[in-house]
Amino acid sequence: MKELKDYKEIIHTCSKCGLCQSVCPIYLETGNECTVSRGQFIMLRGIIKGELKMNKNINKYLDLCLKCGKCSDFCPSDIDIVEVILSAKAEYFKNSLEGKLLSILQSKPIFNIALNTARFLFGHQKKFKKKFDKKAIYFGGCIETVLPKTSEYIKSLLNKMEIEVLDTKFNCCGLPFLTSGNITRFVEQANENVQKLKEIDFDYFITDCASCEWTWKEYTKYIEDEELKSKLEKIEFKSIYDLISESNIKFESKKYCKITYHQPCHEKNGEKVINIIKNIENTEFEELEGFDKCCGFSGLIKPSTWKISSKIINSKKRNLKKIKPNYILTTCVGCLITLSLITRLKARRLIKFLDKNCNIK
Repeated sequence: MKELKDYKEIIHTCSKCGLCQSVCPIYLETGNECTVSRGQFIMLRGIIKGELKMNKNINKYLDLCLKCGKCSDFCPSDIDIVEVILSAKAEYFKNSLEGKLLSILQSKPIFNIALNTARFLFGHQKKFKKKFDKKAIYFGGCIETVLPKTSEYIKSLLNKMEIEVLDTKFNCCGLPFLTSGNITRFVEQANENVQKLKEIDFDYFITDCASCEWTWKEYTKYIEDEELKSKLEKIEFKSIYDLISESNIKFESKKYCKITYHQPCHEKNGEKVINIIKNIENTEFEELEGFDKCCGFSGLIKPSTWKISSKIINSKKRNLKKIKPNYILTTCVGCLITLSLITRLKARRLIKFLDKNCNIK
């Protein structure tokens, strides 16, 4: 990965137009220039020039970046802003006491002990051994470990669509390492995950988590082994929602049901997911104001960002009260946790709602 100084010219191409302000979920809530890419680029330029030092305060603002890429989509200079921010995070991680301590906690032995403990406590899963012509690998990452029933919903749906689920055990996608700046650990995790695919023939690589899919697609920027990179580039990534988008879905209860949807920051299939929900028979869909704005979960991870996260959460809560749905659906576990905490409504992962409450043909 490039060092921050290598992005000097790219940062200089930022025209300061401010279009990023109109789409950044954090800036829209705070109005703080330091939370949006334009303001962060000004700080990073100062660091490269030697006018500023990378410190805790600057890192706090870098942490607020959700890595959702909305700013890059709107950037007239076509800058990969997330890549630059991640490089800056890596510099802070490498040179700070916080980074040194975190590298110990994220080391492979300690991290794997935590995952193996979770598997021992929660990882009792059904076996899905049905054989079909089409074969899929399902990547559930950490969530499959600590919430094993999640993978059962996915595998049950795939079997209903006559797709065999191959038994491949993965670990975390590595997103926590990447976003904290621990690039060495992230590359190690990426190589380990892709290595498991070398000898397997499959038709689909299935995810149901927008963040996991985004992270896997980031691997190509970091993996240096050409054989692994070639394998990775040939993967046909599919969300489970790609496969069921053409299905007929019917809500089986006769009770009136109003549903709405919260779109996670990394969800790139949002339009397709919304169409699936809208077309569920026997339900009424009502769009949530700010449905595609951050739920605030990302900020809950660090105490330094709780205050801003609370503002975002309260905004989401107010919008939910306006429409009073029976269910609020989402495609991200982090979002689900937040939505479950802020409302008494039935918050559900869409995949669980479909498998448990609907008939899919």
